[in-house]
Amino acid sequence: MIYLHYWSSFWKSWAEIAKPQDESHPSRPAIATKSAQTASFSPKEKYEYLTEYGTQILSLLHAGVGCGYLSANFETLTGNAAEDYLGDAFFDIVNADFHERLGELLATPTSRNQPHVFRCKLKHGDGKYYWYVMHIHSKPKGENVCIMENVHDSILIQNTLQKAKLEAELALRARSEFLANMSHDLRTPLNAVIGFAQIMEKQIFGAIDNPQYLEYAKHIQESGYDLLGKIEDLLEIANIDAGRTTLEREEAYLSEIIKHVTEAQTHHANGAKITLEYQPLDGDAQLFVDRLKLQHILGHLVGNAIKFSQPEGKVQIVASISDRNELELRIRDHGVGMSKSKLAGILETLSEDHCWTGKNNQHIGLGLALTKEFVGLHNGTIAISSKSGNGTSVHITLPPDCIRSHNAVREHEYVQAAS
Repeated sequence: MIYLHYWSSFWKSWAEIAKPQDESHPSRPAIATKSAQTASFSPKEKYEYLTEYGTQILSLLHAGVGCGYLSANFETLTGNAAEDYLGDAFFDIVNADFHERLGELLATPTSRNQPHVFRCKLKHGDGKYYWYVMHIHSKPKGENVCIMENVHDSILIQNTLQKAKLEAELALRARSEFLANMSHDLRTPLNAVIGFAQIMEKQIFGAIDNPQYLEYAKHIQESGYDLLGKIEDLLEIANIDAGRTTLEREEAYLSEIIKHVTEAQTHHANGAKITLEYQPLDGDAQLFVDRLKLQHILGHLVGNAIKFSQPEGKVQIVASISDRNELELRIRDHGVGMSKSKLAGILETLSEDHCWTGKNNQHIGLGLALTKEFVGLHNGTIAISSKSGNGTSVHITLPPDCIRSHNAVREHEYVQAAS
């Protein structure tokens, strides 16, 4: 049975809203039209086109009676005949899980600008349920104008994205746990290798006649320490992935940090016949930073510069304070440099959230990836410039809150030259 009085009430309201502005409303100027043909497109025709070809279904619902009207596109969009679901039969297409809540909303008045928004499942002609969103506007006498739209595809996409996000988080957690466990398992035997190499080099249990063996023991130690550093990098990556990495800020002098870095890199520089130079500030700077992370940053960059420098070359560490009271640190070498394509790949990788997981991670190693992360934790920036055959320069900038004072607290110039 079709409830004609509901339809009549609805059509009268719609006709009043859609009535053209003419002489009957002198206070409302008529809307200019481009042609007579446009003017002949009546409000009723506009409504019919919207309800026949639009993607939103228009209906009149009553809390105690059911559905009094369904727009013409109901059958096209759902595959159901409109006359079969008027009155109480409308609830037959609503999934039973949503009957109670829908009835409550239909009985609850709404304000003019705040309709009830309700998501539920409606049955299509193929017998399957699809997600719809309903915008319910209450009218007098318990009537409700309801606009329904199929949002099934968008909800499926949202659920797929949420599932993919959850799977990615689980995979990331598993990788972090693997890296942490692997780092721990590798350090134990590696410490033994380094320890035995030290015993051999010091000849604690007897002299070694062949000096070449002593040189090999030294190389084992150096390689062991390098490998141990990479294992520590893996552990740091696991901590970053797990969100366990935070800054442990403390007051430290820049000269002390530079001294620690250069002393740690001395054996590499001597072996490669490279001179390390530090061009300090006019006065030493008292910083408020994570000392260990800043030492890691500089240690990696200096070690990398030594690696790619030519024998008898020079690696410089230059410190300065910018006009914006930022600490600027530059590590320069005059080695082989990089081609434009390789530099572009490194810069692209550094712009990604996680350097070691990006598509271009073949361009950089763990050290530079961690350097970027540690600089980011200090809210700083990193920039790289290079030219093939003309060396590389890495520019680190730390914000003003990393500087306590850059007055001449203690003057210090540390220059470590290769022997």
